[in-house]
Amino acid sequence: MEGAGADEQLVALYHRHVATAFDRKLRLAELVELKAGGAKWQYTVATATLAFGKLKFEAPLLGTHARGNDSWLWAWSNRNLKLALTNRALGDLVRVTAGRLGVPTLAHAGFSLEPLLGPELTKHAADVLGGVLARELDFDAHFVADEGAHDSAILVRDDRLRAAERHPLFRVLTVFPKAVKTLPVFDHRAALTAYARDYGLTATAEGGILTITDGKGQLTATFDEHDRLKKFEGANVAAPAAKKPAKAAPTKAPPKKADTKSAVPKARPAPKAAAKKPNKSAPKANAKKSTKKR
Repeated sequence: MEGAGADEQLVALYHRHVATAFDRKLRLAELVELKAGGAKWQYTVATATLAFGKLKFEAPLLGTHARGNDSWLWAWSNRNLKLALTNRALGDLVRVTAGRLGVPTLAHAGFSLEPLLGPELTKHAADVLGGVLARELDFDAHFVADEGAHDSAILVRDDRLRAAERHPLFRVLTVFPKAVKTLPVFDHRAALTAYARDYGLTATAEGGILTITDGKGQLTATFDEHDRLKKFEGANVAAPAAKKPAKAAPTKAPPKKADTKSAVPKARPAPKAAAKKPNKSAPKANAKKSTKKR
């Protein structure tokens, strides 16, 4: 079984939150694209601020996955970091949450990831731990800062990410397949059921088929014997209006050439000058002699 050898309680929590956490992470990316044009991220540890250009978020650092030895170190256990007081206080909250969730390893300063998550989830440790704790601690999203040899999970809190979803069925129908394609999800049925209920939708399993409804439209999901999604379709699902392409600025028509026939009146011929009478007093020009030989 995939995920074997991992902490079963933590893997179950991951499946409980994976789709909604992925959705929130996607919302954060959509907001950044809208407000900051996809600007590159910058993180300031001392102020716990995640910035994309001029777009900034309150964002405490959670912890870091070192890929070289697949270990995890919480931010408050890293002596090289000068954390903000609120970021340091997050450590106490995580330790209390570890006891509440029944995963005591999370209360340690650092730990090896594979015994906790298994080989597949270890590759995505920042998403797994960031997503689970973002949901359990009521943050609005998580962000993964990839720096090559290691990647860090950052929790994000911002009112702009809390807007109510006007088309939840459509959102579930389009986002869930992306989630299971991007991240290793071993139990699609459990993940989809939890995701739908997070949106306040009714999810009912009967005869191997999961039906999700908002009272008007309906989604139907079927799974294989390993609870992997086989078919996912919707009926009467309201979708957001397609965005209209921006209208091109009207091009100015070139100025019309004047119609010389109709617009410009014909010029009247100038009156002939009256022939001048020869001035008898003016001397006559000397006539040139003919050069023609006789």
